[in-house]
Amino acid sequence: MSMPPLPEILPLTPYLREMVWGGRRLGNLYGKPLPAGQSIGESFELSALPGRDTVVADGLMAGRGLLSLHREFGAQLVGEEVSERYGSDFPLLIKLIDAHDDLSIQVHPDDAYAQSRELGLFGKTEAWVVLHSEDGRIALGLEPGVDETALRQAIGDGEAERVVRFQVVSAGDVVYLPAGTVHALCRGVLIYEVQQSSDITFRLYDYDRAGLDGEKRELHIDHGLAVTDFDAHPEPTRTPSDSSRTTLLDAEYFRLELFQGEPGVIETGASFAAVTVVEGGVTLEGSEQSHLLAVGGSAMIRAGTRVRVIPASGARCLVATPAV
Repeated sequence: MSMPPLPEILPLTPYLREMVWGGRRLGNLYGKPLPAGQSIGESFELSALPGRDTVVADGLMAGRGLLSLHREFGAQLVGEEVSERYGSDFPLLIKLIDAHDDLSIQVHPDDAYAQSRELGLFGKTEAWVVLHSEDGRIALGLEPGVDETALRQAIGDGEAERVVRFQVVSAGDVVYLPAGTVHALCRGVLIYEVQQSSDITFRLYDYDRAGLDGEKRELHIDHGLAVTDFDAHPEPTRTPSDSSRTTLLDAEYFRLELFQGEPGVIETGASFAAVTVVEGGVTLEGSEQSHLLAVGGSAMIRAGTRVRVIPASGARCLVATPAV
């Protein structure tokens, strides 16, 4: 029996993850069907992580998980150049994250460290776009002069916040976080996050907090200190408000663009694209099908496709592609 053709556009149903620091804004602001009584911190918009993969919402592939589609269709789904660089591993993970409370002060490894410890193929370089901020702040790197000894001492004394650089952020800020950058998302901030397809996190400090199971959450101080870049001091940038299509980042592992106002075109060629609507509604129009994505909706555009992006008045969407 021949396989059904792979649609150009795959609208996705997210995987929702309860977190001790999560809230309810992903339902209120982005229409996510949050389970009653749960504090949802993360909506996995594009994911092929085992057990947390996103599922096709409708069409010929409805109900299929992204992990299984990638295994079956390979380069037809993600593109020849993506397959050449990343092999059988899916390269990107995209989330919406709601910080109702402070996240842990944390750091992620690079590829070399993750592989040397058999934690996976990918480390975790990521980028954030701030969507909402209630006078919120983020931790972004360490104070000048802080070294491994000083950071370890501050953690041991329960004063890690003293040696971390905090910055107030507002909607529209863009933050690029290479692996090794100490960081934290703090209370009141809601973000879009694109990253390598890895969920490896080394917690350095967690406010002596219990997890959802009532047990104190584990720290990973030795691993965290081993991968920390003590000279990393990234600064947020602003998204422009007057351009219909803007490249926000063109980084080592991914490219991120903002579409707003005027219609545009995505040509995926030998790669794929992931679209997430962060304001209003957007129509994706391919040669064989079209989909209207409401705010909070996401879709994957397979490789070798030309799709028109038609934003409604005031609408905005973010488009991520893997670097090849």
